[in-house]
Amino acid sequence: MQDTEDQDSWAEFSEVYMPLIFGFCIKRGLKRADAADVAQEVMRSLSLALGKAQYDPQRGKFRAWLFTAVRNAISTHYRKQERVPLSVAETTLLEYVSATPSHEDEETWEHDYQSQVLAWAMEKIRPEFADRIWRAFEATVIEELSAKEISKEINMSPNAVWVARHRVMKRLKEKVHSIDEGKWEQEMIRECQSQAM
Repeated sequence: MQDTEDQDSWAEFSEVYMPLIFGFCIKRGLKRADAADVAQEVMRSLSLALGKAQYDPQRGKFRAWLFTAVRNAISTHYRKQERVPLSVAETTLLEYVSATPSHEDEETWEHDYQSQVLAWAMEKIRPEFADRIWRAFEATVIEELSAKEISKEINMSPNAVWVARHRVMKRLKEKVHSIDEGKWEQEMIRECQSQAM
């Protein structure tokens, strides 16, 4: 049972973090194939870190630790490329990635994380709702239409549109909170402790 739970947890973790890591790599100038390789390497390193107790929650949040791991993996990727002559743009990117992360980098990472979690949660809960309920949510939240504007399209009263929006928003918040990074932090700590014994 525990093994299945671990596999499910890792699959959920991968669904959220792989696209985040991949997207961050792309924004740092890596080609798609290289970004995929770096993302895979980071995930492999994370799985190995579980057994080596490399994550220390006293030194900061998991997401910050992962941000550092991703930056290091990108830097390592560019360093490996140094065997091949780098273009001026690649040399500049290597210097940029190797530098201390800027506030902008951290904000980008945080924004991308929030966006990825939201996209993941929306994908997971979408099948739970009828098309017009989802459309009421999408129109009022994402497209920022008024309940009155969308009510005619989906044949619902404006009040029913607000009720539908509320139902989806409530479920969305539940799903987002279900993947709170604290859960993964605790699982990593528990795994590290069991490996140390």
